[in-house]
This record gives sequence, structure tokens and C-alpha cells, in this order.
Amino acid sequence: MTRPSIEATTLLSLWRETRAIDAGDEPAVARAILALDAEREPPLHLKILSAVGTALATAFFLAFLVVARLISFDEGTGLLGWGVVFLVAGIALSLASRRSAIGLGRDILAQTAFAAIAIGKVAAVSGVIWLAGIETPWAPTAALAVVTLATYPVSGSSLDRLLSPYAVAASALFEILGRRTAVDPSLALLLFQFAATAIAGLFLLAPRAPVALRPLGSAALAAMGTVVSILAVGHDGGAWVNGRPIDPRPIEALITLALVATIVWAAGGPRSLVRPPVAAAAAAAVLLGFVGAPGIPFALGVLIVGHARHDLALRVIGILALPGFLALWYWGRDMTLIEKSGSLVGSGLVLLAGRAALARFGWDREDHP
Repeated sequence: MTRPSIEATTLLSLWRETRAIDAGDEPAVARAILALDAEREPPLHLKILSAVGTALATAFFLAFLVVARLISFDEGTGLLGWGVVFLVAGIALSLASRRSAIGLGRDILAQTAFAAIAIGKVAAVSGVIWLAGIETPWAPTAALAVVTLATYPVSGSSLDRLLSPYAVAASALFEILGRRTAVDPSLALLLFQFAATAIAGLFLLAPRAPVALRPLGSAALAAMGTVVSILAVGHDGGAWVNGRPIDPRPIEALITLALVATIVWAAGGPRSLVRPPVAAAAAAAVLLGFVGAPGIPFALGVLIVGHARHDLALRVIGILALPGFLALWYWGRDMTLIEKSGSLVGSGLVLLAGRAALARFGWDREDHP
């Protein structure tokens, strides 16, 4: 059993001294701390190394199966059958790894389970596409959704729980933008963005959201970023595949509302709007929504969520996305180089003035009332 850290012991002692908890509640609090410690994920760099290693192992093993002619991508029934076999094997290995003792053996078992599940998903989805026909609408999305629902509850890898729902979202996005249908792509894309925003808010911002469902929220956030990137490239994004331009204004309004809601959430709830700093930030977010640059409020929202949740990965993504979307926005303006330079200088002066105002009113201090 994982033992509580010295920081947890110190915290319990402080709560006991200040009578924040009763003596009878200490065992329950200790069990809660142990449960949270058991759910703690490894550091980001270890997760990246593990993901790279698992991806290589999956690719090499899949290549071996193809070269050895054990699996053929020219026959749908066989692909689907092999996919089911690997999925069942991966699920069994994943369940076995949960019952194993912590150590190298458990890590190897978990990585093997991840590779088997990944190969099973590729084979099963490819088999469904082959049997249904590549031109059959929503067949890949339905197949991806089924294998994701089957493996998500038993998968022990947060990477698999992130990539599989995102694959479903990416496939749905392709159906919206990549096929000619009677449905207006602007309306379909708005509904897609609304669903992604709701899922991300539910599983990333809710304080009591289960830890196991947080990768689902991260996948929804990635889906939101994909839509924003399409719009940031050009307001007619999607016309090159669907034949009809996309109206970005409803999505821009949705992203602006999401940024305002994120600011209010990070500040402590709707009652925080009576505080001048929070009210000013919300008003600035609304004004930013009229600029027509959805990537900027999206990046700011990711930054705020990362800062509020002390999530290093989200903070890094937000820091990198903000200048990237700014560059895309200025690059897409129909202005001369001199005009763009003047706009950049003016924007910098506005930011400096805003920073000076924050310091003048003391709003840059975290202890401001």
C-alpha cells in the first residue's frame, strides 16, 4: 500500500490542530489521500517516453503481422475477426495488469495490453470500413465509437483514453466537412463544437469529475482546438472539401462565452463577477470575441484552465498556442506589411497599458479581494 507523504502528514496535523476535522474523521481523510495518491499519474516526460515506446512497439508488431501475412488488409471479415481477437486479448491483459504488483512486470504487462488494444482497434475499424464500404457515411465513426466504448472502462492507459475519443471526434469532424450532405456544415460544426465544449467543461472544470474521465475532457478540448485551427487558417475553412464556406461567427460567440465561463469558474463562481478584476476580465473577453480571432480566446481559456488546475501540460499548450494563433491572425489580415507592423505595435501598447492598469489598481496580486 502506498504510504502518505510527509506533506500529507503535516497537513493532517495542521487540520487536527486547527480543528478543521474531527478525530473521528481522520481515518476517512487518510483513506481519501491514499486513494488520490494511487490515482496519481506519472510525470509528463515519463508519459511521453512511454507513449513513444508503445507507439513504436505497436507499429513494429503490426508491420510484422502484415509482412508475415498473418493479417491482410484486403479482406474485411478476417480483419474484423483479428481485431476482435486482439481487443479481447488486450482487455484481458489490461485487467491482469491491474491485479499485478507495482513494478517492472506490471509496466510491461500494461504496455503489452496497450499495444494489443491499439492493433485490435486498427484491425477492427479497418474491417468495418472494408465491409461497409469506404463511401458509407459515419461507418468509421460508429466503429471507432464502439471500440472506444468497449475498451475505455478497462484501459489502464490515460494516453489510450485520450487518443481513442479524439479519434472518434476527428472522424466525426471529417464526416461534417469531408462529405457533401444536405446538412449545413456551419450548423453541424456549431453543434459539434457545442458538444465538445460541454464535455470538456463537464470533465475538466467540475470539481468532482471522476479522474478516469478526465482524458475524455482532454480529448474534447483537443477537438475544440482542431475546429479553432480550421477557422484560424481561414474563415472559409472547409470549403475545400465540402464545397460550402463555413460561417465562423456562431462558433466565435460560443468560444467567447466559454472563455467568460472559464474566467468566472477560475475566480470562484458567478458571485465573483461583483469583483472589479473579474468583471473587467469578463468584459475584455467579450470585446475580444468581436475581433474575429477564435484561436486567441481559446488559447487564453486553455491557459486559465491549466493555471487553475496546476496542469503543466495545459499551461505549456496554452503558452505555445497563443503566439501561434496570434501569428495566424495577423498573417491572414488583408493588410500591407507596414500596416501589420503598425497593428502589432498598437496591440503591444494596448497590452502594456492594460498591464499598467492592473498594477495601478492592484489587480495583479492574487490576494486582491
